[in-house]
Amino acid sequence: MFQRWIEDLTSRPGAVAVLLGVMALLLGIYIWSATEIRRSHERRMRRIRDTLYISTALLGQLTIQENRKYEQSEHEHNDLITAMLACKAASYLSPQLQDQIRDCIKEHDPARLGLMHRALERECTVLSDELSRDTHADHWGTAVWTILRPVAEPAALAATGFLVTDLVFRQRMLDVSVDSWDSILPWIRTVSLMITIMYGYLLWASPRRDRPRPVTKMLSLLIALCSLLHLIGLVAAPYALGLQLIIFTSGFGLTGTRSRSDRPYAGHTELEPAKEVSTEIEGNTRRTSGTNTDE
Repeated sequence: MFQRWIEDLTSRPGAVAVLLGVMALLLGIYIWSATEIRRSHERRMRRIRDTLYISTALLGQLTIQENRKYEQSEHEHNDLITAMLACKAASYLSPQLQDQIRDCIKEHDPARLGLMHRALERECTVLSDELSRDTHADHWGTAVWTILRPVAEPAALAATGFLVTDLVFRQRMLDVSVDSWDSILPWIRTVSLMITIMYGYLLWASPRRDRPRPVTKMLSLLIALCSLLHLIGLVAAPYALGLQLIIFTSGFGLTGTRSRSDRPYAGHTELEPAKEVSTEIEGNTRRTSGTNTDE
C-alpha cells in the first residue's frame, strides 16, 4: 500500500518540489526545537544559580546558629528572617521546603529550624550537583540524546501529516458506500494512531527533570503500545481505540492520590482551612458556654 501511495504522489506534477518543501519544513522545525531546548536549559541553569545564591545565605545563617554557644541577638534574628524571606524568590526550592520556611518565619521554633536546615541542605546539594554536572563534558549517551531529542517535534508532525494523507488516500481507494462500517474503520484507525502519536510525543519529549510518575508513564506507554493491534488490519481499529480509551479513563482513578513528595513534611502542623474554621467555631462555643455557666 505504501508503494502505491508513493507512486501516486510522485506521478503528480510538482511532487518533487512539494517533497523538498516538506523536508525543508521538518528541518526548520528541528532547528527551532533544538534552539528552544538549549534556551530552556540555559534558563534552568541560570535559575538554579540564582536559587543557590539565595539559599546559601540562609544555609550559612542556619549553620552559624546551630553551632552558636550563646543566645541569638536581635540583629542576628533579623538577618535570619531576612534570609528566609529572600528564599521566596528561589524558584527551584520545592513547595514543601517553602512551606517549612514560611512556618519558621511565623513561629521561631528551634525544632522546625532544624528540620528546615536539613531539608534546605539536601535540596542545595541536589541543585549544586546538577549545576556541576552541566559544567563537565557530556557522556556519549547524553550527546546522542541531545541530537535525538529535538527530532520529536518534526517526527510527530511528519507522522501526523502521513496519517492524514493516508486517510485521504484510503477514502479515495475504498469502493464502498459512505454509510457502511468499512468506510468508518479508516477514521477510527486514524484517531487511534493520533492518540498514539500524542502519548508517544509526551514520553519522548518530556524533560528528564520533569519525568512523570511511574504510573503515569506506564499508562502512557500502554496507550501507545495499543497501536500494535493495527498490525492485524483495519478490523482491529475499534478494539485498539476502545482499549486506549479504557486505559485513559482508568488513569483518573490510578493517579488520583497525591504522591509522597506532595504531602506535608514531617512535623507539619498547619490545619486545613475547613478544620481551622470548625476549630475556631468550637472554641467560640466553649467560651460562650463557659461565660453562661459563670453567670
